[in-house]
Amino acid sequence: MNRRQPVAWTLTIAGLVGLLLAAAPPPELGRSGLVASDHRLASEAGAEILAAGGNAVDAAVATALAAGVVQPAGSGLGGGGFAVVVTPEGEGSVLDFREVAPAAATRDMFVEAEAEDASRKGGLAVAVPAEGPGLAELHRRYGRLGLQRVTRPAWKLAHRGFAVGPHLARSFSRAGDHAGPLASALFGLSEAPRQGQEVKRANLALTLQRFAATGGEDLRSGMGAKEIVAAVVEAGGILAAEDLAEIAPVDREPLVGSYRGWTVITMPPPSSGGAVILQALGVLEGFELSAYPHNSAELLHLYAETWQHAFADRARHMGDPDRVSVPLDQMLAPERIAEIQRQILPSRTFDPDHYGTAIDPGTDAGTQHISVLDGEGLSVALTTTINTSFGSGVVGGRSGVLLNNEMDDFVARPGVPNAYGLVGSEANAVAPGAKPLSSMSPTVLISPDATQRIVVGASGGPFIITSTLQVITGIIDHGLDPSEAVAAPRVHHQWAPGLLFVDVGLTEDTRASLRARGHALKELDMFSSVQVIHQLGPGEMLGASDPRKGGWPAGVLAD
Repeated sequence: MNRRQPVAWTLTIAGLVGLLLAAAPPPELGRSGLVASDHRLASEAGAEILAAGGNAVDAAVATALAAGVVQPAGSGLGGGGFAVVVTPEGEGSVLDFREVAPAAATRDMFVEAEAEDASRKGGLAVAVPAEGPGLAELHRRYGRLGLQRVTRPAWKLAHRGFAVGPHLARSFSRAGDHAGPLASALFGLSEAPRQGQEVKRANLALTLQRFAATGGEDLRSGMGAKEIVAAVVEAGGILAAEDLAEIAPVDREPLVGSYRGWTVITMPPPSSGGAVILQALGVLEGFELSAYPHNSAELLHLYAETWQHAFADRARHMGDPDRVSVPLDQMLAPERIAEIQRQILPSRTFDPDHYGTAIDPGTDAGTQHISVLDGEGLSVALTTTINTSFGSGVVGGRSGVLLNNEMDDFVARPGVPNAYGLVGSEANAVAPGAKPLSSMSPTVLISPDATQRIVVGASGGPFIITSTLQVITGIIDHGLDPSEAVAAPRVHHQWAPGLLFVDVGLTEDTRASLRARGHALKELDMFSSVQVIHQLGPGEMLGASDPRKGGWPAGVLAD
């Protein structure tokens, strides 16, 4: 296993981010496998499984389970996710284990709720968790090692303990009044843990044991499921035992497109990320991006204009494909791409009603991305989530499982933005058994000669989409290595609100040039966290984890 020593986390948040963006560490090297995740211990769990003879799916499952232990603000068995798996031959498949609304959910449940934040905190915010069944099914289909072996690294971390990392400590510092109860329920502590403090998750360790022994069934119908239902009901929710018993992963056909000769294999709905990325890449392919200096105002303006069209289409037309017809063919049609290209002017931006198209449809903070590539070429892009930081704040009793607040990803109140500022249409309304629209964008790209691969994805709500795209174009168009690509300052525009979010590292000259084009800028000190692996050829992989969340990749050098 190839390891680098972590940096010392002693600066202020803004100062630390600026330092990390200015000087990215070199990418991690892998020869027979590589894992990139949001936490060093999680990446090392996956690398341990690769070194033990597991394949990329074994490693991805091990990494996801470990991340749920050490990074509970962002993911875990109380959430759900998507996996894009691409074989060495280039054949892609998708497993959708996104959470669904409970059977007792109603269209106006949050309009009628007494608490204004009922879709974000407490029992009503909890959608039916699906990560456990999803990871178990992913392993059953593709895994090589036994599930108990794959689960062992996560169990050891929960049972023996681990040091609280900077991102988790920071998440607790931002949790306000919820920090104390969360610390008690997760770690048995009387107050929020400090960075570097050793903590254990004894209840979750037992749940992981039962998860492995039952092939995931404990979280559908066993003791873990009973604890989860009881805790949600006590917190005012509507989750029922039948909801957990009936949850099941769904096979989807991946969206497949191209960019400068690279094959792009990505997520279909209920993720919006894949379609937005493919539309944006289609538009950007009409411009010679390499002719623009990287992160110049000209390039960032082009990104922003492209995204405003794509996010406007997203808001108006995308939802659960099992309930509504999503007009992907029209959104990705060459005519639509060409129309957007014609509307982009290098000198100005426009009012919101300029963006999007009146297509007739016919009738993700708290997230973790994992990229894995093994020595045989099996590629996994896996994104899991509990939605916002610490999800609903509800812990499933003695299961130790922190539960999602995915119900906020629906259009809970028409015209009112969700936690990420996104608005949507009736296509994304609350309904029994419905899946909320997601921004998760796990993606695999294959070079024109099939010798190279890029395995990429991110966490961070709608920032996932734009961050993933900027890393892709940074590597393909500007020749950046993975560390340079993920550490570079980024921008984000999602059409509504009418703001161009800018990272802390952009120069004042660049900002002034963007303002001169009419953009209203808002600075954020942290954006989405991207995990990427770039396979340069057989036995040569470079990986990077985004410094914004303190992620750390782990490579396997031995055959």
